[in-house]
Amino acid sequence: MRKVALPAAAPSILSGLRIATSIGIVLIVAAEMIGAKEGLGAFTLAAGNLMAVDGSMAGVVVIAAIGVGFAALIGAAERRLLRWR
Repeated sequence: MRKVALPAAAPSILSGLRIATSIGIVLIVAAEMIGAKEGLGAFTLAAGNLMAVDGSMAGVVVIAAIGVGFAALIGAAERRLLRWR
């Protein structure tokens, strides 16, 4: 079973992981914007409310960098685990 089922399912598993990671990042930032007093989402929201463009852009850039970092990690895992593809 390990020789057939897991390699056949690996592309779908990693694709689902990529989608779940991006949705998770969005939900974490949104939850911080709604209910937290500290954190990246709260900082970005507070900077936007104060019309501090530099602060809100910095928050967005950091959030984007986190997303790109996770996408790069999953891409590296895909390249390593799916060499046969």
